[in-house]
Formats: sequence, structure tokens, C-alpha cells
Amino acid sequence: MKPGCAGTLAIQFNALGGAALDACRLAFEAGSTVAQALRQRASAASLTRAMTGVMRPLAAQRMAPPVPERDWGGTAAALTAAWQAAPARPAEAARGAAAAAAEPETVVKWIDEIDDAELAIAVEQDRREKAGEPPLPTKGPKVLYRYKPEDYIRRFKPDERAKRPYPGWENMTMAEGREFFGYTYDGPVGPPEALTPASRDAMLAEMAAEAAAAATKAE
Repeated sequence: MKPGCAGTLAIQFNALGGAALDACRLAFEAGSTVAQALRQRASAASLTRAMTGVMRPLAAQRMAPPVPERDWGGTAAALTAAWQAAPARPAEAARGAAAAAAEPETVVKWIDEIDDAELAIAVEQDRREKAGEPPLPTKGPKVLYRYKPEDYIRRFKPDERAKRPYPGWENMTMAEGREFFGYTYDGPVGPPEALTPASRDAMLAEMAAEAAAAATKAE
């Protein structure tokens, strides 16, 4: 029997259809988890596409002109007897129960490896844990979002100065701005004309005070 003959195509068509139905049954089994249902539905969709692909050459074979019938002898009877004598497939346990026992209770995901949608879930989960609220409803194992041991967030230390209210750059002298933002620049000062009147007066007073202090120290 050639691979492309009508008999082979019909067997493939029936096998793919039965496998697709079996995958759909497993997807809707009572004990199946969400992940198992998604996998079985994807498998059913793939099998259905393959069955559709087999249908086209099968229809072409059926529309082909008839050819003289071949004499297969006792091949059909021998194959039928061999199939009937083969041992049946052993019954499997319920897919849902077996998979539920194999799946872990918790799964750890690294924060720097998830997408934006899952990051929003991780932020909401963390907020609920800190606020003492009930966790997000989920199916399957519980997901724990964690930073990697070598992640930068574990070495990060917040600057206490960042908690101070920002008064606005126009309300600070140059010395106050350097202290507020942590600047260490000690180069030449810009022209006073570039500053607001209040800042210019404060800067000139500061420069006069620094010059007086330097003169007093020199004496």
C-alpha cells in the first residue's frame, strides 16, 4: 500500500480525528489544571489542522478515476487477527489527579525575566501581602515573584535625602542646591545675570561672606 493511497489517507484521517476528540475530552476533564487544559486544547487544534490537511488529498483520491482492484490475498484478515491479538493499552490514572500530585505547590519566577503584564500582577501581589489583604485568585501552583540573588535591588540602598520635599530650584541658593542634589562642583560660578533676582542676591551675599571669611583667615 503506497503512503499516498486512499486507504492510508483514510486511516490517517480517522486517527487524527479520534486523537483530536480525545484531546478535547482531556481538556475538559474535571481534574485537569489550567495548564493541562491549555496544552490539550492546543493539541486538539493542531490535530484538527492536520486532519484538514489530510482531507484534501483524500478528496482528490476519491475523485480520481477508478483503477483495477488489487488482490491483497489474506493480508486484511492477517492484520485484523494481529490487531485483535495485541494487548490492550493499559488504563491510565486520571490525568488531573496524577498531574496535580506531580506539580509543585509554589513556583518561583524572577522579576527581571517576566513581561509587563506579569510584572503588574507581581506588584499587586506584593501590595496585598504588605497590606494584609487576601491574595489574588489563581489556578494551579502559587507563583512567587522574587529577585535573583545577585540582582542589583539587593545591593541598592535608598538615599534619605530623596525623602525631602523639593522646594524648587528658583527658591534655593547655589550652596543649598549643591547640598540638596549632592553636587560636588567647585568650578567657576556662572554669570549673576543668568539667575533670578532672589537667587542672584543670595549668591552675591554668599560670595561676599566667603570672601570676608577668607580675608579674616588670611589676617
